[in-house]
Amino acid sequence: MNTRLMNDTVRLLHEEWSPIAGIVLDIPCHDMNRLVQVLDHHQLEPKRQTVLLALYNLLHMARERHRDCSFSDPDLTRNILDGDYLYSLYLQMAVKFQETNLVSHLAPVLKQQKIALAEGRLIDEDLTMHFEKFLCGEYKQKQTGKAM
Repeated sequence: MNTRLMNDTVRLLHEEWSPIAGIVLDIPCHDMNRLVQVLDHHQLEPKRQTVLLALYNLLHMARERHRDCSFSDPDLTRNILDGDYLYSLYLQMAVKFQETNLVSHLAPVLKQQKIALAEGRLIDEDLTMHFEKFLCGEYKQKQTGKAM
């Protein structure tokens, strides 16, 4: 586990996070560790690793909040609003840190996940795989640009 990266990610999220939202930051350590391995493999700058890990965490938490929604749950409205806030924070941070290509890459996946949730289907799809596909595609694009 890369403790420095995890701490930097939590710090960044706390800087961007509105305390008024009343959402408790929960770090999915197992999932984040898988993404840390992917980020290490791609040898990205530390700041970018932190941003990507923060974006991943926001998407994961938004999905969990929306997944926990049921009509009989007294916290239904709160879960929906929390998930929407986390998703909007993901978009806001992606724009701020110039990760809009990631947003474009993940948009179809996230759309399919939201449809599945609305239909009551479970989502087992791992976001880590989609982050890795994005980074591999980005690397290939850079290599193609260098070859020209």
